[in-house]
Amino acid sequence: MSFSGIRPINLKTDLAQLADLIELVFAPTLDEGGRAAIREMRYLSKLGAGLTLLGRFNEIVMGVKLGYVWEEAGQVIGNVSVYPAFMPGERDVWIIANVGVHPDYQGRGIARKLMHTALDALRQRHARAAILQVDYDNYKAIHLYDTLHFYRERAWTTWRRSSLAPNPPPLQSDVFITRRRPSEWRAEYALAELVFPKERGGMGWLRPLTPSAFRRSLWRELTSWLTMNNIERLVVRNADETQILASLWVENTLGTLTTRLTLLHHPHHPELVEPLLNTVVRRFRTGSLMLEHPFDDVLTGETLRLYRFMPERTVWHMRWDNDVR
Repeated sequence: MSFSGIRPINLKTDLAQLADLIELVFAPTLDEGGRAAIREMRYLSKLGAGLTLLGRFNEIVMGVKLGYVWEEAGQVIGNVSVYPAFMPGERDVWIIANVGVHPDYQGRGIARKLMHTALDALRQRHARAAILQVDYDNYKAIHLYDTLHFYRERAWTTWRRSSLAPNPPPLQSDVFITRRRPSEWRAEYALAELVFPKERGGMGWLRPLTPSAFRRSLWRELTSWLTMNNIERLVVRNADETQILASLWVENTLGTLTTRLTLLHHPHHPELVEPLLNTVVRRFRTGSLMLEHPFDDVLTGETLRLYRFMPERTVWHMRWDNDVR
């Protein structure tokens, strides 16, 4: 008799089918990174016994090998991936991803059973929490996670500005923008606590709010130098320079054409967003600019559109806390 139901994933036999399933279920929201991951999964599926060794080092393999699939008549028709988050300052937190069921089998409670199995496994591992992302308008999935006692931390939108977008003219402004001093990390951290509170998920996906993100250790500085990962922090201070009212991080990594931005501004000073964006957009004329920002900051969203940033995707960040440890 053919097997029907949930079982742990078998990397040697399931990886190619899993790539097909993820591509089918998540086709509308796959970005280039997602498509590249699917291509890599298909390549890895051909390695056979080599997957066992590779599973210790390859991020994609690590992300699926602890998960579960639903098999029906020899075919993988459902999946949930489970893997550690490795977030600074957050221990025993796990990521749940790739929760999907083949369209022909949806509506039968398969996703719920896969999630129950994954959460039971996390309880056995004494996990402290689990996190996931779900599209803002995926109401069925959100309802499922609500009933499983996940709660919504915050919705975030990913914005991107193409390198082909025309440069804006210089902005006539008396706002003084300068680089942040190392000694000002506490002032910037205080601003972040106001706009990115811990109880709402911090600074974005896999970016908890921790002092270490603002006061980088010598080891982290050395690692950034060796990996050619550079972060420039532009700030606007108040009149007596005792408070940072706005900050824009500009992060570049060798070998990538995308510059990542992180924007913080005091809620009472939305007018500082445009001078910061104008400065950065006019400087970077090659490659794209990417920014993950809270969906509920409507005024900043309007300014981003003004500067030709386009929204790519809006997702809820949801969290499940393990009450039985």
